[in-house]
Amino acid sequence: MAQINVNNRSAGLLVPVFALRRHGDFGIGDTLCVEDAIDFFARHKLSVLQILPINETGGDNSPYGALSSIALDPLYVSLVPGLVPGLTLETLELHVTVSLMEELEQGPVKYALVRKLKLQLLQDSFAAFESGSSDSKKEFDLFLAQQKEWLDDYALFRSLVDNFDGNTCWTNWPAEQSTPAKARAWAEGRSGIASALRFYSYVQWVAFMQWGRVRAHADKCGVGLMGDIPFGISRYSADVWSNPQLFDLKWSGGAPPEKFFQSDAFTAEWGQNWGIPIYNWPAHEKTKYAFWQHRVKQVAAIFHYFRIDHVLGFFRVYSFPWIPERNFEFVGLTKEEAKKLTGGLLPKFISQPDEPEKNAKLNLAQGELLLRMIQSAAPDCGVVAEDLGMVPDYVRPCLRKLEIPGFTIPIFERVEKDRSFKTKESQPKLALVTYGTHDHQPIRSFYEGLCRWWHGEDGHEGWLEVQRLMKFLGLPIDSPPEKFTPELHKRMIEVLMDSPSWLAILLISDLFGNTQRFNEPGIGSDSNWSQRLDRTLAEYEKDPDSARCIAWLEQAVVKSNRYAAKSLAK
Repeated sequence: MAQINVNNRSAGLLVPVFALRRHGDFGIGDTLCVEDAIDFFARHKLSVLQILPINETGGDNSPYGALSSIALDPLYVSLVPGLVPGLTLETLELHVTVSLMEELEQGPVKYALVRKLKLQLLQDSFAAFESGSSDSKKEFDLFLAQQKEWLDDYALFRSLVDNFDGNTCWTNWPAEQSTPAKARAWAEGRSGIASALRFYSYVQWVAFMQWGRVRAHADKCGVGLMGDIPFGISRYSADVWSNPQLFDLKWSGGAPPEKFFQSDAFTAEWGQNWGIPIYNWPAHEKTKYAFWQHRVKQVAAIFHYFRIDHVLGFFRVYSFPWIPERNFEFVGLTKEEAKKLTGGLLPKFISQPDEPEKNAKLNLAQGELLLRMIQSAAPDCGVVAEDLGMVPDYVRPCLRKLEIPGFTIPIFERVEKDRSFKTKESQPKLALVTYGTHDHQPIRSFYEGLCRWWHGEDGHEGWLEVQRLMKFLGLPIDSPPEKFTPELHKRMIEVLMDSPSWLAILLISDLFGNTQRFNEPGIGSDSNWSQRLDRTLAEYEKDPDSARCIAWLEQAVVKSNRYAAKSLAK
């Protein structure tokens, strides 16, 4: 089992792959963009590049609602001859004009257009690959054999999605495609199905090769890659379709109401309904947790570390007796009114709530067992737990026992008596410290909100909150800036890097001090998961304002002794 060396303090950035840029990137970040980011990290003494999940996404484009727990997203494949067997310059020129590339590269990710174009180019590359003679065909056949355990069902599922015009909701498919066995019988002898199965396997082969190249480049540059494993998996995924016995589809996992995420009426009243099916843990136990073991091993083959999103779910998960598509029905209802729509059921924790105490002990035992299983599946990979939200008292002691770093967000850590910020000296060593994840507002937005509060109707309370922040940052409390200034920005970077916690991570938006947000929970908006940096990282280095921010971070990294060894997992 890989152990985190808390004395080997390091620093990095969280950058979603889709947000990265390079010239000719088809309007979305890709594996070559990630290689460029690794070079940027190496130049500026940053040791960890954290990204969001890279599994193939569904119609909502959310990396936390993927079509497969293992299949990689073809959107992140770099369409460059030499990196895609069968792809030629002539094929690219046939489909991609200068004006089309310029359209794609403007603004946020245009998912529908990018997905259609990339799959068409991969189709043409596959046809050329199949018709040619190449030694790489042996490599492809080896990949098919090595990945057969998941790849066959995934390729069949993906082919059926095409057959149903992109509809992934397999619970509404005809009975003859409702299971892999029935679907194979239906597909027998049908023209095009065999080729489609091989095509989607080819796409995965290309994606795995390119991410293997990313890993090799990171190793060469001494930069650690941190991936992300969501606790849940989409109910409309290849995994649930092919192994429904491992899930409880009657319930939808999510999170209870909390003060930090109240983006709409439903979320404020009921919480976040993610729609993920609940795991049937007894069924998983019978397989020796093969689903999770395989999933973890695949991630560990690419990444040096991985973050478990919503680790609380391994202990107990807040669950809704309705799917998200029905959320609107429950807005404004009392609990009794809601029961009438659900047959007497209300949202609750599963397997059980933490009260009485014996339930908490059962939840703790389950979580510890599952986390030990995950650690054993990735003995050479560092595990980090996202333990935010309404955290039971037993979770963080359990993580410390297992030597798994949790998350510390200083602006959420308060002294209960007077609401002051806890000092940075009190932050745990075994932790990832950050001002926010992809779900949180950037620090510029946070401070601008404090200023509006300070100068608003409830100004006294806002003034006290600003003073609390100044005290935490070691700045004069009686003369705080009235806007987000460069001096305040620099100080916030310095204080984060000076934390005693093992790993300090800045969201890329916080490095450049802008308000770009990658996700706002509870908002079904095209702005989620689509925002991109407005230039390449190399171009940021040449811009005086952003170069100054990069210099502040590099200086703070060196001063706080966060640039040490080449490897973070010991």
